[in-house]
Amino acid sequence: MARWDPGAEQRLKRAALELYLERGYDNVTVTHIAERAGLTRRSYFRYFPDKREVLFAGAEHLPPALAEAVLAADP
Repeated sequence: MARWDPGAEQRLKRAALELYLERGYDNVTVTHIAERAGLTRRSYFRYFPDKREVLFAGAEHLPPALAEAVLAADP
């Protein structure tokens, strides 16, 4: 595996979501996610502190996007 692999964070997100759908959240480990993404467990932790965070990555963008959509909606 390469030291730096472009797209690793996106692959981890995709792998996690696929595995959560296939096996259920409680039956998936960080190791499962990393292996599905073609990375090591250690690489996983460079991007996310735990398996919960990969699920909610980017959630901070949701409130502003919702507010913008509401303000832009027709009355």
